[in-house]
Amino acid sequence: MLAILIVTVMPVKGLQIFWYLNNMSLGLGNKKSLTLKKKNMPPLVSVIVPVYKVEDVLPRCLDSLCRQSLYNIEILLIDDASPDQCGAICDAYEEKDSRFRVVRHLQNRGLSAARNIGIRLAKAEYIMFVDSDDWVHEDFCRLPYEYAVRYQVDLVLFHYQRIYKNGSFKFAQEKEISKTGIKTQIEALDLLFAAVGCAAWNKLYKKTLFDTVSYPEGYLYEDIGTTYRTVLLADSIYYLNETLYFKCYHDGSITTLKTRKALQDWTTMAMRRYRDLAAWGYPEEKLAFLKKNYALSYCIRAKREKEDTNYILCLEELQSVKRIPSEFTWKRKVLFLLLKYCPPVFDLVCNLWGKRWNVVK
Repeated sequence: MLAILIVTVMPVKGLQIFWYLNNMSLGLGNKKSLTLKKKNMPPLVSVIVPVYKVEDVLPRCLDSLCRQSLYNIEILLIDDASPDQCGAICDAYEEKDSRFRVVRHLQNRGLSAARNIGIRLAKAEYIMFVDSDDWVHEDFCRLPYEYAVRYQVDLVLFHYQRIYKNGSFKFAQEKEISKTGIKTQIEALDLLFAAVGCAAWNKLYKKTLFDTVSYPEGYLYEDIGTTYRTVLLADSIYYLNETLYFKCYHDGSITTLKTRKALQDWTTMAMRRYRDLAAWGYPEEKLAFLKKNYALSYCIRAKREKEDTNYILCLEELQSVKRIPSEFTWKRKVLFLLLKYCPPVFDLVCNLWGKRWNVVK
């Protein structure tokens, strides 16, 4: 097995290390291919981990990063003024492993601000994100990085697994909907909306994608208004049909919030996305389905209130649909029919299902 190491010296960035992976001599399936252990070597990937009020599960997350098969990474722990013992835990990992760097906010600024500061401080050419209450596969960094280098792509997409508080789990995508390989921007967008999802954490990005993109501060569901923009900016994209991230759903996590602000922020980010996709030229029929899917999701999550103009608009959008969208799952088809022909039963089902978001003010 042979890898050719090319070393070039650049006046600004100093020593730059580039790996050329010979197609005939180095297989990407070999775990030892890039498990480098040279402490003086610049990081190949910067992993950004915002940290806030997760002291019980933070070690699990950081341990999974310690075990990465790609050794030469840096792990930026952004302590967002966490009031518990997260700061001490971060310091302990920084002390025992030189790949960890702790950055502290004097006051809590939120997930977007933490990610944005991590992007600015990242030293590697590629960046990844991890939420501090989740954990990752040992090849989380290695596999996407190897494919990014081999195919010279700006963005790598891969899958994740949902882990619920009762210990059950579910794969986000249980059947293959696309072959591993290079994807066009439209194909990559289709994958975001159908399988991979818009979250920041199951992707590897070339850092330059964030030269003109940042996470909107002060909003929840910031990924919805950001990830698609990196796809639109990427010159080349690779889809990797592997599950490398484990997303935990528990009380208190952003993904389980059911506040009015969560509903409003989710709507704001979704509308921003649809506006930008239309301006970019995303196919009209695909965009129309996304809007119908959003409208149904909003009606599922929001209470029927006369003063909620967005609910009324979504309801009118769905009432005008003559045929059930074939892309809907069978559950969504049933809910669509109930909303269209028997709204009181629809409301009852949504309340019993526990999907209403604005229960908490």
